[in-house]
Amino acid sequence: MTIESAITSYGYLAVAFGIFIEGEVIVLTAGFLAQQGLLELRWVMAASVIGSIMTYQFYFLLGRLKGRAVLTKRPGWQSRVARIRSLLERYDTLIIFGYRGLFGLRAITPFALGMTDISHLRFTLLDLIPATIWGLGVSWAGFVLGKGAETLLDNLGDYQLWLAGAALLIGLLVISLYARHRMMKSGDNGPL
Repeated sequence: MTIESAITSYGYLAVAFGIFIEGEVIVLTAGFLAQQGLLELRWVMAASVIGSIMTYQFYFLLGRLKGRAVLTKRPGWQSRVARIRSLLERYDTLIIFGYRGLFGLRAITPFALGMTDISHLRFTLLDLIPATIWGLGVSWAGFVLGKGAETLLDNLGDYQLWLAGAALLIGLLVISLYARHRMMKSGDNGPL
């Protein structure tokens, strides 16, 4: 099942729960589908915000409840968690506001936050603002990219499907190679 078919089949639930697996890809695709008239942008935005909050609440609670056990099974995370925890002592509020922009540290940061003495309520309240900005911004970006792609593709005639497919494949290849390089460099064995 493709991302597009999952979203068109399961709608806004696929957006909210899909963020846990493929955050930006899911939301950008949903924004694009909203531009195509298959979804409503306001509900894509709402599902994106809710899904973002749920995802990072999960990681925070995982760190709070099972942090040490997870680190034992994921030695590659230990250095990253230690680095984040040292930064949290001085910049906890700033980190909570900004971790969504830290590619490669997005899941590990709320996990590390859960292992600190930061209260769950404080994390949740501070996380609402960046979750909302992220959900609205990425949804809107997908919508705008969809409009731009529609205009471009209308002008490309018979080659539009081939070019769109090639661009998608190249983009996915670049992202996967970059992620693989980062994991190999850090000694991590992959996501949870």
